[in-house]
Amino acid sequence: MKGKFFKTVFALLMLSGQLAAQAAVIKKAYLEQPMSDFELAALDGKTVKLSALKGRNVMLVFPRVFYAVDGDCSICGYQYAELADQYQAGKWKERFNLDVLYVFPFSAEVIRSWIVRIPTMLEAVEGWKYPKAEDLKNEATKRWMDLARQAYPKKYSFAPTAVPMPFAVIVDEKRELSKGLDLFREEWGGGKGDQNIPAIFIIDRDGVVQFKFIGQHTVDRPSAVYLEKMMKALL
Repeated sequence: MKGKFFKTVFALLMLSGQLAAQAAVIKKAYLEQPMSDFELAALDGKTVKLSALKGRNVMLVFPRVFYAVDGDCSICGYQYAELADQYQAGKWKERFNLDVLYVFPFSAEVIRSWIVRIPTMLEAVEGWKYPKAEDLKNEATKRWMDLARQAYPKKYSFAPTAVPMPFAVIVDEKRELSKGLDLFREEWGGGKGDQNIPAIFIIDRDGVVQFKFIGQHTVDRPSAVYLEKMMKALL
């Protein structure tokens, strides 16, 4: 009886050790070094494994998602719309042999709810660009208007049920990838709540990191046009 008990305990310890080793595989990404492999579910129910995409270039996008508890990051909504537009108009998939993986550190339910609210986020961005006349008496509002017009020049508009999803949306609910890359935070940029530091990685067909961006401020993010320039130069 004792022997069977100790064998069971030993087997459980071995299993937990194997699981811990697997979890430890994902580590910080460095330029000109291979990206850690990972396997996660996509929002459409399929499974995505990075190493299975070898031979194709991959762009990993980590939006902030929320700037505070229940506070949608409207800039993230604009970034999503801009990237989806440029990805399709520029034929990135064919031109750059590219797969875009858009990673959210939340459950599928939270992600779907967030995507449906993107039209409201886009309306908020338009409100920054074109504030009411009485609000322009405030210098801070004027400065934010100038920044928004420069950083978010295009206007996007979708119905809540018609938000485009041309690339894979990845469900990192357990935050294995986000934490492994040291992106997940409970407080960042002055906002408290579960969120990722905005980040983008471009990985070549051999699985090597060729471009790496990690935001230093919530408005510090490369545009889709800039990312296209980088891909032309690097891939």
